[in-house]
Amino acid sequence: MKASEWLERGNQEIDPIDSFSNYWRGFNNLYFGVANGPERDKIRVFLCRNISEENADTILQSHANEISYLLSQPVIDMRGNGRDTAGNIQAFNNENNSLLKLQEVFMIIYQVRCNLEHGQKSPNRDRDILLCQNASPLVGDIISRNI
Repeated sequence: MKASEWLERGNQEIDPIDSFSNYWRGFNNLYFGVANGPERDKIRVFLCRNISEENADTILQSHANEISYLLSQPVIDMRGNGRDTAGNIQAFNNENNSLLKLQEVFMIIYQVRCNLEHGQKSPNRDRDILLCQNASPLVGDIISRNI
């Protein structure tokens, strides 16, 4: 499936976790081939190449509530390595460049995705549902701007 098809599936989905998964698949379709190396680097490169600072600022403003939730407390890397997204939250708060801020938000969203895809999220846990619910509109917005 292409990004537009995953976007449509995400738009039709009622369950926030399934919606997020579909949006992420569409986003993955867009960024996967843009660079070599780790997935986080591919995401950053994709955003740099495809989102202007002006558009990044618009995205940050139009999704301020969702971003506020994603920044409200670190997302723990559920692999048990002691890592979390506190550094991304700090970088977001210290950054003035909207595009770099957006990249930090997407590093947080990527951690949500990793935890979900590796079976560490629960469809019955409020925090997990809210993380997916707040991440989905941002991912969907990026797809919409790039198809």
